[in-house]
Amino acid sequence: AVVRALRGLGVRVLYPERLHCCGLPALNSGDVRHGKWMARQTIRALERCDAEYIVSGSASCVATLSQDYLHLFRDDPTWLARAESVARKVIDFTSFVDSVADLPTGSLAHAKPRVVAYHDSCQGLNALGIHEAPRRILGEVLGHEVRNLSESRVCCGFGGSFSFDYPRISERLMNRKLDDVEATGALEIVTDNQGCILQLRGGSDAQGRPLQVLHLAQLVAEGVDAARERLEAVERNSLPESN
Repeated sequence: AVVRALRGLGVRVLYPERLHCCGLPALNSGDVRHGKWMARQTIRALERCDAEYIVSGSASCVATLSQDYLHLFRDDPTWLARAESVARKVIDFTSFVDSVADLPTGSLAHAKPRVVAYHDSCQGLNALGIHEAPRRILGEVLGHEVRNLSESRVCCGFGGSFSFDYPRISERLMNRKLDDVEATGALEIVTDNQGCILQLRGGSDAQGRPLQVLHLAQLVAEGVDAARERLEAVERNSLPESN
């Protein structure tokens, strides 16, 4: 969906070879040795790619590349400089659509209107400061109705390995979030992080709740497709009829 949305907005998308995990799971687990190995591997792969921006659909990965790497290599001047060079290009999908694509109000509001609730991922909100942008994209650019959660700043309970280490606490947080969504009357919840999607979609499905969990990129891609189809229909209708 990220690639489809970006290409639909006229972006040339490159994907560097040998780009794998950024190392966040290892670093969060205290495995600095393997975390550094994966960080170096990621930096090397991204350096080989001649791109203006490094866009990710995961707020967690963006925080790792743009913030954690700088701390990880703080005592290694050579790798710190390389990490800083990569960090200057890194941007999350939501911020790219909001600030770089800078889409006019209503420009992608051609798909069927939805009623959605937006869940702020912990990394997106606390590490990257993303709050207004996704709501503006959903409401103003895509034309969907956005309903606010009463506890939008509360974690969904995933937290990487936290959900495995403390499953009961994780489940309580998850249920609290799902209950909050259902209280809004929205049947779809949108977020910017795959970990949150895994947690909320899994919980909703397991409990038989009527909630659909989506990444913001899915709705942007849908809006891009609908806008293109509308434009093509207008162009077809404006063509002179042949004899």
